[in-house]
Amino acid sequence: MSNLYTLNKTKKFMLLAIDEDEQKVFVNGDPCELTHQEYSLLLRLAGNADKPVSRHELLRDAWGYLSPGETRTVDVHIQRLRKKLGSACIETVYRLGYRLCAHAV
Repeated sequence: MSNLYTLNKTKKFMLLAIDEDEQKVFVNGDPCELTHQEYSLLLRLAGNADKPVSRHELLRDAWGYLSPGETRTVDVHIQRLRKKLGSACIETVYRLGYRLCAHAV
């Protein structure tokens, strides 16, 4: 089953398809190679498309951390996703976390 989203990339719209059965991601029909962790992070953000998700929730849900402590792993993986999807697709929400700038289709 694929979940489709439109990504707002600096006033240009892209189509993001996440095939959960095959664990594959497509941007405008082209495959987007993600690591397992990047895929888990994207899946968590897409589950709350266009709503902010805290770093703590991302660490808990995408990594399975019970106590987040001081780690920059979310920030590093967000940077990698931004390079692959486009920098404007994931927005930093000050003092909270991140938001996938997308709308479910």
